[in-house]
Amino acid sequence: MQIKNFYIQSISKQLLIGFFIGLWLFLFLYFVEPFDMYQLRPSERSFAAFGYSLVGVLTYIIIIPIQRILYNFGQSWSLGKEILLLVSLLLISGITSFLFFKFILLPNEPNTYDFGFFFSQRVFPTVLLILPMMIFLRWMFGDKTHTETISVEPKETTIVIKGENKAEVLHLKEAELVFIESANNYVKVHYLLQNTLHNELFRNKISVLQKEFPFLLQTHRSFLINPRHFLEWKRASSQTMLILKPNVTEIPVSKTYKKALLEKFVNPAE
Repeated sequence: MQIKNFYIQSISKQLLIGFFIGLWLFLFLYFVEPFDMYQLRPSERSFAAFGYSLVGVLTYIIIIPIQRILYNFGQSWSLGKEILLLVSLLLISGITSFLFFKFILLPNEPNTYDFGFFFSQRVFPTVLLILPMMIFLRWMFGDKTHTETISVEPKETTIVIKGENKAEVLHLKEAELVFIESANNYVKVHYLLQNTLHNELFRNKISVLQKEFPFLLQTHRSFLINPRHFLEWKRASSQTMLILKPNVTEIPVSKTYKKALLEKFVNPAE
């Protein structure tokens, strides 16, 4: 289950949520005086409320990198990941708030609560009270635009290859054209039809087709290739060749065009 609106990439938004959590904690602990807060003196109560609110802020800051790690597994956000994040928040807040309670708020008190009681009777209820507000803030600040972007596949370009004769017309998708070779006063167009390589002759010049279809690369004075079908380089004696898929077709490469092709395809056969 995807809950994209709850993922927050912005650090500043995360820190703002942490601030609101800390503020809510301070107001709740200071004015409501839950649990045994009422037994503290006013100065101690202020210190306790401030300390626990600071613990809440620091806890949320600690889980920011945890959220990023969880998101990086699959580059998505789901209900399971949100629950894992909340469990991390609960455990970390339990540990940090107990350390504050034990060693800072009441360091000299011998009969304080143990961790189990403190976690179940103090931390867990408080986190449950914070949870609705935190979920609302995470939804409000969530990266809605970033995560809900729908990727639209670009429409495949259709090309029309023509010869000097009006009847010589071939309609292809750009990806279906594999290569063109010169054959005297004709050009032989090699193309894919239902994943099978076919060819047709047209009375035309290779230079004319190169101007018409600039995406084609010239490898030789007699050859133009569609770079989409490049597979690998091949060196045969003194001749460098390009291998095109899907039929492992060898295309000669002349010295004139070799440098430009090496820059385009980074796997040369030396």
